[in-house]
Amino acid sequence: MHLILMRHAKTEGANPRGDHARELIDRGRADAVLAGERLADLDVDYALVSTSARTRQTFEALGLDVPVEYLDAIYEQDVREIMQRIAEVPDDVHCLLVVGHSPSVPALAMELAREAGDEERSDELAHHFPTATYAVFEVGRSWQQLTDLGSFESVRLREVVRP
Repeated sequence: MHLILMRHAKTEGANPRGDHARELIDRGRADAVLAGERLADLDVDYALVSTSARTRQTFEALGLDVPVEYLDAIYEQDVREIMQRIAEVPDDVHCLLVVGHSPSVPALAMELAREAGDEERSDELAHHFPTATYAVFEVGRSWQQLTDLGSFESVRLREVVRP
């Protein structure tokens, strides 16, 4: 099983309709398309995506034809709630993509890496997780294990991909 934590692609600085309405810029779209080409090899079969315009646009640009659930919790950046929602994903989902925001996506990736015993890469994730970056974790038994802090022995950070 794989868990992919992705930060949305590059956006406009501001939007008169507010933060939730911020959209991707051309570079962001291009970065997301490239990420989608790379992600195709992982056979993503389900996605959890923030409700913001930029995360929706990032997901659409990835070009992945998979079921998607849009969650306010990801936009609201509640790391514990995001982990709880991941834990509720059925175990017949073998590759889960989560598209969200900074600081919650880097914080969650950092926490998973640290809990899995990868301190060096955990520190790297805390300081360098630019837009359109994603981290791929191998999750051994089930999504449910991600709610049990301290029992991440079967979680491993496989790779971090930056645009």
